Amino acid sequence: MDCSEVSQKIELFVLGELPKSERVAVKAHLTTCPACNAVQAEYRLVVNNIKEAAQPDSLRARPELVEGFDFACRVRSAVRAEIHSTASRSLARRIITIAGSVAACLLFGLAIWHVWIYSGSKLASMAAKNPSKETLREASSTPDVPSILQAWQHKGARSVPRSMADGVVIRGQNMYLLVEHGGKTYVAALDIKTGKQKWLSDIQSCGYLLAEDSRLYCLSLSGDEKFDLVAVDTASGKTLWKYPQKHPEPLRSPCRPTLLPTGHICWTTNTTVHMLSCANGTALWTHPIPDGGLLSAAAVVNNNLYVANAIGLYCLNITTGHESWRLACGDVTSAQGRPLLAAADGEIYVALSLGLGASRLLCMDITEHKMLWSRTAAHVTHLYAIGDMLYLRDQNVQALDRTTGKLLWTCQATGCNPVTYVEELAYFVDSSDQGRLIALNRYTGSKVWELAGMRSCSAFIKVNGTGFLKTQDGVIYAIIFKG
Repeated sequence: MDCSEVSQKIELFVLGELPKSERVAVKAHLTTCPACNAVQAEYRLVVNNIKEAAQPDSLRARPELVEGFDFACRVRSAVRAEIHSTASRSLARRIITIAGSVAACLLFGLAIWHVWIYSGSKLASMAAKNPSKETLREASSTPDVPSILQAWQHKGARSVPRSMADGVVIRGQNMYLLVEHGGKTYVAALDIKTGKQKWLSDIQSCGYLLAEDSRLYCLSLSGDEKFDLVAVDTASGKTLWKYPQKHPEPLRSPCRPTLLPTGHICWTTNTTVHMLSCANGTALWTHPIPDGGLLSAAAVVNNNLYVANAIGLYCLNITTGHESWRLACGDVTSAQGRPLLAAADGEIYVALSLGLGASRLLCMDITEHKMLWSRTAAHVTHLYAIGDMLYLRDQNVQALDRTTGKLLWTCQATGCNPVTYVEELAYFVDSSDQGRLIALNRYTGSKVWELAGMRSCSAFIKVNGTGFLKTQDGVIYAIIFKG
């Protein structure tokens, strides 16, 4: 059984709904494939969180969720019925998956012919002789709308919807991504100008990529649901060093490490913070925070390290790992999954998942060590602070005033990709219908332009006038913006 087959069955495997023969085959594949193992870990975390949230004791402790409990039970019953009918449709789903990949390519081809502006203006005709070189849309009378060219495309990237593991990163002239090769998953480096592959890593990886000039960092499965943090040479793809997970329990929710300007890298594993040397992977210190559930990935502000869990925000000394101070998360006593963390101008923003589609947002002043504001929101999947605004992604895209938490605007959408912000615009993918890449004025939320035929759970990246997006069928598109 290969990665594509396992990705279709992983939900049923985690829920214990696969026939024995298929369950054995999936389990055998997971013992050798770090990428699929990472996806399994994410699904198991979600399932465990749902089970915990549905317990009567936990609901009694959180009366604000009791009203939604009956609805949650009905949803679970419906899901269970749907799961039992899924096996009989497995062949159809494989056919649909293949057809979906073809359709996505066709839709992008159609998007080359039709870029629709918010005002309703159409894309001008494109010469069919060489579509990768021709203008996708004539210059508009609206000055904010660029002309768009397709530079290149690269097929074969690993893409698992809603997984945080397979994100693409760009550093310098290289793009780094996960690719499947011989039924296994590796990191590949592409030239961002041509899309040509430069190298394939000598180690299997499950992603969570992070790059600097000379080293690329990723996670790799080391057996028994444990992971190593690995450094790879960006010039050759050769492994430079490995840092093992250390603690005996499985990694419940892998996360991307954090680079520090001091030549160090910080990695949180469950409830422990690890500080390592970027040069050789030597552990400088570790700091466990056993109470409060999973720790967030780290944030660095003014030479201090910050992590959060369900019960508080913790400030750690970068040099020693000693706790300098902590701030309680108000009336929140438990949360599900890893908290999200964002930092800007002496303030830390935390999103805690409460379960049943709800999150609690907190703003903390790290100079005065006090809570500035707190509010509930729909389940937040991405959090980003820039300027005087805080941006959220659940299904929709929202902007809040950082000082007060007041909602400034909402753009309704469906999807799972992060929102990125470049040159006063906010970019995201709405996956409804055939999908579309959308650019908003990040201050007002008004639509500037959109490109139809794009469906993705990956972040849109823009570097020096070129945009890069990995679609759900594993195709990387490089798009040149002019004007």
